[in-house]
Amino acid sequence: MTKKIFKNVFLGCLAVIISTIVIVFGVTYSFYGNELMKELHTELKTVSVGVEQNGVNYLKKLELGNDKRITWINSNGSVKYDTDASVNKMENHLNRQEIKEAILNGEGEAVRNSDTLSEKTMYCAKLLNDGTIIRVSTNQYSVWILLINMLQPFAIVVIISLVISYISAYLASRKIVQPINELDLENAELSSTYEEIEPLVQKIRTQNVVIKKQIKELKRTQAEFTAITKNMKEGLLIIDQYGKILSFNDSAKTILGISEIDNIKNVTKPFSDYIRSSTYGEHISEVIEYNDSCYELFSNPVYVDENVRGAVAVILDITEKHQREVLRREFSANVSHELKTPLAAILASAEVIALDSTPKEADLHFSKNIIKETNRLITLVNDIIKLSKLDNNTLEEISEKVDLHDIGESVVERLTPIAESNNVKLNLIGEKAIVFGVPAVLDEIVYNLVDNAIKYNKPNGKVDITIAPIQGKTTLIVEDTGIGISEENKDRIFERFYRVDKSHSKEVGGTGLGLSIVKHGVEHHNGKLSIESELDKGTKIIVVF
Repeated sequence: MTKKIFKNVFLGCLAVIISTIVIVFGVTYSFYGNELMKELHTELKTVSVGVEQNGVNYLKKLELGNDKRITWINSNGSVKYDTDASVNKMENHLNRQEIKEAILNGEGEAVRNSDTLSEKTMYCAKLLNDGTIIRVSTNQYSVWILLINMLQPFAIVVIISLVISYISAYLASRKIVQPINELDLENAELSSTYEEIEPLVQKIRTQNVVIKKQIKELKRTQAEFTAITKNMKEGLLIIDQYGKILSFNDSAKTILGISEIDNIKNVTKPFSDYIRSSTYGEHISEVIEYNDSCYELFSNPVYVDENVRGAVAVILDITEKHQREVLRREFSANVSHELKTPLAAILASAEVIALDSTPKEADLHFSKNIIKETNRLITLVNDIIKLSKLDNNTLEEISEKVDLHDIGESVVERLTPIAESNNVKLNLIGEKAIVFGVPAVLDEIVYNLVDNAIKYNKPNGKVDITIAPIQGKTTLIVEDTGIGISEENKDRIFERFYRVDKSHSKEVGGTGLGLSIVKHGVEHHNGKLSIESELDKGTKIIVVF
């Protein structure tokens, strides 16, 4: 802007200087010509008086300058005397403009250019009393010659004027632009400028108000968007048509295991391939297994004016859902298998009894077998029902304050015969410990933990049951000296029908649902369950309510 103002001011000054010089030169030249013509008229009066009194002698004695000339013309137009030329060689002057005007009006004047246009001649003529005409003339340089002669002083004037104009334009441009450069656009209401640009400043003030409102609204929207996306469990990616990632949330970084994202090509395959396909207009819905987890990817193109301008991808962690589905399938298979075994035994026993060839004394044995397998089947069904109720949170029992230590005493009393038959010693340690919960479920938790500790113990082993308030929370600890659990099996022992030692499990019996009931029962009471175990040294299970 400064350069443009400087240029305009400088050119304006230059135009003024040139115009002034031309005007001054023209006025001066015109004034000089008029003054020269007046001087000729004055000289003409003097010469006319001298010629009338002394004739040719006056003219001969008269001293003239180099540019002056006097001509005496007869009434018939012939030259009677001339101070510069021979009269014999001069033509008749009767047709000259100044002569005509002198004859007609008493005086006349004329201006004629030379053939070379280097100068012009000014003439003044007067009619004398005897009918003759006296004429005085002088030469004046033409405009071009005068201009050439004055070129040097003009050049000096122009150079000085240009320097002054340059300095003036420079200072003026800076002075004009300075208030504009110092204008605080964010606080235009505090700025004071020229009256001429006040409308612009007012528009800036108004625009600032609008912009501040828009920025405030954008920040609010951005904060809402950030708060929503940051707390989303789902991964969110927004990319443009060139694959550059415009926005992402923390879940996306966590799921994809990366710290910084700048381009979709840096995202782990096959996520990047599917998301990139959306920038070409494809709608993607895929299940991807990655890093021992399962994800569902939804990626859709974003259209602007019917053209794809990018894509939005959402990544859902469906690992738990996938695992549940696998567990459901396994559970269904396991239930079928567990039900099939007692049913097959019952059917076989019934068929044997139904045979006519079966001795009567064998009927009692097979009848007892039917009763045993039926009880096993009933226990399995009851355990499945319990798990189903815990899963769906449809327990009919009402929660109340329960002394967990009393439940421990009851469980020890009931399981002591089984422990003695397995040569295992039970020890109940602790004191009164109150839990707000469902008595039947709490009993199942303690019973199943102690029962498992007995079944998977060693001969001459022991089971310590500790029930007491620890650090202000009711705590149940069941510790045995049994066979222990390997690291790879620790996370799976609470799965339904999962057995660590399948051969040993057949010997000790059970439905394989005991620890699953424990896990769900603890979760129902918002407790925490942890396990410590080492092979051949024993297992310690801790429940904190």
